[in-house]
Amino acid sequence: MKKILYILFITPICLLSILTLVYLFSSDVPMFIIKNIKIVGVKQLKDADVMGRISPYIKDGVLDAQKIREAVLSHPFVSDVRIKRVYPFSVVIDIKEKRLAGLWVDSSGNVMILDEHGEPYRGLSTGAAKDMFIINTKDRNSLKDILKEINTWISEGLIKKEDISEVAFRDGSITIFLVQEGIEIVLGKEDLKKRLKRAMVVLEDAKKRGLLIKCIDARFERGAIIQERQV
Repeated sequence: MKKILYILFITPICLLSILTLVYLFSSDVPMFIIKNIKIVGVKQLKDADVMGRISPYIKDGVLDAQKIREAVLSHPFVSDVRIKRVYPFSVVIDIKEKRLAGLWVDSSGNVMILDEHGEPYRGLSTGAAKDMFIINTKDRNSLKDILKEINTWISEGLIKKEDISEVAFRDGSITIFLVQEGIEIVLGKEDLKKRLKRAMVVLEDAKKRGLLIKCIDARFERGAIIQERQV
């Protein structure tokens, strides 16, 4: 009889303990006292920027994970955030920042940084322009399409990102300026990939022949017109 009573007593306790552990490990809201917060993944942001946003949602060592996630996501530099618990008393805030993908000169002459989706999200700061090209257009609506097209060329090996200085978009026509001596490649409005391939072949041939190229106009069905640089 005592054994049965013992089993009846201990079984609910064990079950309750198991359910509590399952909840704590599966819940998005840390239900314990926080003594240490680690912020990872930040390059454009500073730890102080993040802590300033999340501190209102940490009270008496207890943290509101959902509110913290919303607060960090509201920062224009942030693409995603994950909150990870490290038992017993630590939390890791893992931040995914927007990727610096290009520069845009707006109609007022301000230089803005574009994210990977072609959205301007921050102003230019010292050192941030490294290995980024400029998309020069007054049409903000065209940024996404232009950046997508350029990234396709880069991914397919038609041109290297570090070789591009500027991409100008005027009246639907695209012109590329290369880092190397500011060489200009005019692609126009149609068959852009085909014309770029042709222009790069012409450029390589000109290099082999020792020509100094100023401009390659690839807006022709066959071949391209080259303009040499005056020495």
